[in-house]
Amino acid sequence: MIAYHPTTIKLHSEHCPHAVQLWKQGEKYDRSIFHTGVVAHSILEEIGKNPDKEPQQITDEQVEIHCSKGREYDKNPEPPAPIPDALEGARLALKWHSRNPVPSGEGIHHEEHYAFDKDWKEVSYYDNNARFRTILDVVEVEEQFDEASEETYTSVTVRDYKTSWMATDKELDTFQRRCQAVVAWLRYQPDIIILEIANLRMGKTYHKEINTHFETDKLEKWKDDISLAIKTLDNQLNPSPGSGCIRCPYSRSCKHFEQMNNEEDIIKQYIAAKETVTRLEPLVKKATKDKTKDGVGFQTKERKKVLDDASQTLLAKWIENDGTVEQLYDTLDLSVTSITKIAKILTKNRQQRDELMSTMTKPEQYPSFGIKKNAKT
Repeated sequence: MIAYHPTTIKLHSEHCPHAVQLWKQGEKYDRSIFHTGVVAHSILEEIGKNPDKEPQQITDEQVEIHCSKGREYDKNPEPPAPIPDALEGARLALKWHSRNPVPSGEGIHHEEHYAFDKDWKEVSYYDNNARFRTILDVVEVEEQFDEASEETYTSVTVRDYKTSWMATDKELDTFQRRCQAVVAWLRYQPDIIILEIANLRMGKTYHKEINTHFETDKLEKWKDDISLAIKTLDNQLNPSPGSGCIRCPYSRSCKHFEQMNNEEDIIKQYIAAKETVTRLEPLVKKATKDKTKDGVGFQTKERKKVLDDASQTLLAKWIENDGTVEQLYDTLDLSVTSITKIAKILTKNRQQRDELMSTMTKPEQYPSFGIKKNAKT
């Protein structure tokens, strides 16, 4: 019996049904894009489990392990991580920990394993009857006191570490996040669930709160959605090559992707070429870090940069020529970036800033050439 992960279901939605088929067949897939995040997660986990141990010592040990032996995921060994990727993961983990100390102690669970059978009865992680499995980065279970009602209530915070620049508050309503909410709800039966995205690269945290008493129907619906997804993935899944091939971890071993290179349709050829470039570019950047090869590599270019005192110089020169500040202001070509920067200074929080920005900007559609994710070709 196959047990699915949220990431397996994500393969279907973000890439192609055939990617799930290859996963079920045990095909090898590209782990290179995950190395930095895997190492960062591992370091933060060990820091949380060993609060009395020096974080730098833990970091060095984890880098050594990941770069020499590699890790094992669901009893499947994975190849070692490249040293630069591991060091980047280590840097992100230590930087995060210095600003947001990893919690430890009673009620704190790191890399917590969950598994459920077809009837949503919890089973051991590697139980043969398991149909759904997931691992949560950090789970904090707390008993809180509500002064208004003078009663205690249970809150569960589910923290997910992310190393992608793209991980923002939009991540709080993904299918993966709903899966996390469901398993936390089923195991702990809390009153409040707090979903949290911790972006290690940006140093930001995003939150979403769910009151399980008022949102039970929503949680039940999410659970049913997972059951339907599992039932769907049990079927023979047909390929749908296209924009989903971009960054697909199975593109190297997928014959349908290879066929796109030989298609007469230039759009499909373009998509295939784009994925090849996307996959190779990080490797080429590393190979040409110190010198260019065949004209490929980091080129030295020149561009103008505004000096720190440019605004004072411009204002002084303007006044010297009998211009007023109001006249200078009228000539300035304000950008969204500059308005946002000023709005941050004038407001106290994100809500105030968004309200102010809404009075000065408006959404506008424009053509931008590229490949739309999951678009039909």
